Amino acid sequence: METSSGSSDNSMSSAAPSGPSVKNLMLSVANLSLTEGRTGTKNRQGSSPRNCLLAANGGSLQGIQETRINGLPQYQAGFAKSTLVPPPLFPGTIWGSNSMGDGWDFQGSRLQSGAKSFVPNLNYSPSGSVVDEGASIVGSNTGLSDYSVVKNQEKPNNVRNFICLLQGDRFVNYCLDKDGSRTLHGLLSLRDPEITCQICKKVLDLSSRGIPIFFELMLNQHGWQVFSELIDSLNHQQLKLITYVITKDLSIFIALTFHTHGSNLIKKVIRILRRSHLISFVTNNLCAAFLLIMTNRIGSYVVSECLNHLRAEDNKALYEAAITWCLDLAIDHEGSIALIRVINTIQGLQRYRLLNILSRNAVFLSQDPEGNYVIQKVISLNNPLFTQNVCHLLIGHYETISLQKGGSHIVEKCLDTEWKGWIIENFLSNTNTLLHVAKDAFGNYVIQKALKVTKKSGSPLYHKLLSRLKPHLSILQSGYGRNVFNLITGGQSVTKV
Repeated sequence: METSSGSSDNSMSSAAPSGPSVKNLMLSVANLSLTEGRTGTKNRQGSSPRNCLLAANGGSLQGIQETRINGLPQYQAGFAKSTLVPPPLFPGTIWGSNSMGDGWDFQGSRLQSGAKSFVPNLNYSPSGSVVDEGASIVGSNTGLSDYSVVKNQEKPNNVRNFICLLQGDRFVNYCLDKDGSRTLHGLLSLRDPEITCQICKKVLDLSSRGIPIFFELMLNQHGWQVFSELIDSLNHQQLKLITYVITKDLSIFIALTFHTHGSNLIKKVIRILRRSHLISFVTNNLCAAFLLIMTNRIGSYVVSECLNHLRAEDNKALYEAAITWCLDLAIDHEGSIALIRVINTIQGLQRYRLLNILSRNAVFLSQDPEGNYVIQKVISLNNPLFTQNVCHLLIGHYETISLQKGGSHIVEKCLDTEWKGWIIENFLSNTNTLLHVAKDAFGNYVIQKALKVTKKSGSPLYHKLLSRLKPHLSILQSGYGRNVFNLITGGQSVTKV
């Protein structure tokens, strides 16, 4: 549930519940002033980028270039080996000394830069599992188990003491356990500011393996539910910090977008932040690794979440990245699907620029196994300017693309436009070409389409086609040409699959 406040940074803290307000709390190791907790309601696999891109960039995307708009960093599309480091939101002393583990620094990551290296070993389990030990503590001292914690609000001190016992890997293992995650989920649903504060601090710590605990949770089938409920429980200041730590290391962020649970949580953050300036931390990362994310099936839907839920000004940088990488996306399987989703939402001058680039590269894209779908999409928009571009540029290439599965569909769509005369005249210029196409497995459907549309419109081109084909009906009686033969002689044509 979104609420607004009068703070300069468009705080999203929710209104307090009725009754006496919860007193402001101080996190003992943080010097972080926390206001009362939020009461919001809970709420085709393809190839990698083409060789031409890799050859030009030595196997990696172009470097990140930073500019600033309204004081916030805006990154150009690209991804280099360097780590994306947004400016710190808080001073380094916010958590107190050593509270985040030795060596943790918001200015840079201790972790390696390869996204795959961050996938945790979820089977790791240090001795003395807190799942057994903690469960007994909860059962004996507090009477809490799973969601029964909701009914035991009269024992808040016992609950907080129990959470304090969950340190480091003990906390991680408890979150990754089915029953443990349900218990923490129930505790967070109490919306107790101090409980939320304790769990939030633990989530932002490092495990004994030097891996951020939030990362392990976001990639686990049980842990992600704890993290999801935590997001719903945070006040604006805590949400700001969570957003920062999720986005401060680009490699970790990319790994999260590639994972089902991680991407779902990032999409949830996007929906929560859709009217906050904090969303720029997410969109900046998406722009910085745009091609990499958009050519991943799971990752591309994170971008789509932004396009579907954010304001036009917040999506401007993402659309600019789509324009920059549109040709690379168009020839990738997952990228072409994602690009079509972009075409469905982009508006204004950016829409014109994107469709202009795609239509002017129609000859290249029409002959690509993936790119032809993008050109089909452009034609289906029925925009005279871009459709005319495609039909005109393909003159001299209609025979070639008519013999291809995807290309034949493009020619058929062109025959449904007012520029169909260009295509038919192209075929009539050479009788051998016309017969070759009529006998082809894919081309015969193009000639059938040409005969049907010209006959329906009463065009003189229909009789010209008949005069060229009838002398060769004996040749068309066998093979795929029989479909054209039947259409001319009154036989039943075969429906294209």
